[in-house]
Amino acid sequence: MSDAAPVPTAGPVPTAGPVPTVGPVLTAGPGAVAPTAPPQVERTRTVVAFTARCLVDADAAAVFAVLTDWPRQTSWVPSTVVERLPGPVAAPGERFVGRSGVGPLGFDDPMTVVRRRTPTRDRPGVVDIVKTGDLLGGTVTIGVRDVGGGRTQVEWTERIRVRPAWLSLLAAAAGPVPAWLGRAAFTAVLRAAARDLAAGPSPS
Repeated sequence: MSDAAPVPTAGPVPTAGPVPTVGPVLTAGPGAVAPTAPPQVERTRTVVAFTARCLVDADAAAVFAVLTDWPRQTSWVPSTVVERLPGPVAAPGERFVGRSGVGPLGFDDPMTVVRRRTPTRDRPGVVDIVKTGDLLGGTVTIGVRDVGGGRTQVEWTERIRVRPAWLSLLAAAAGPVPAWLGRAAFTAVLRAAARDLAAGPSPS
């Protein structure tokens, strides 16, 4: 018989702790897009999610062209100037920035198009955008769908990730209010776009 000491057995294998939860997600309106889990680095940030809808008396191709003519949005969004940045146009990789502010106070909201699909009679059009700013991150999805009779249903969905911790806390403290305001504001934007479309092509 061997007098060797018994080999000690390994202790219990530690299990991973609970996955950290993300910050609050504030949504508004029926059909608001359900959020997906963000990267762990973003777990303390607030997400404001909403969907605005509008029925437009125009064909889907015309509506899509107007909504994705980014500088044209300057006339629809109060206190904001939208400029196209150098690079691709009407294609993935297209970049633009919305500069919003009153007097000396303002901020830039740069964005990049990551998917663009023009509508056809049988297929909705969609453009997916990523916000790349220091203040606001997140995504924007604009969808247009021909509903017949020369009319188009537009859905504008935003999932805004508030980056600065102090601003994220303010947004969280406001509960559903930021999402309600976002839906109301972009419903008004879509109605302004519809009026712009009815007025005819942009002079640019």
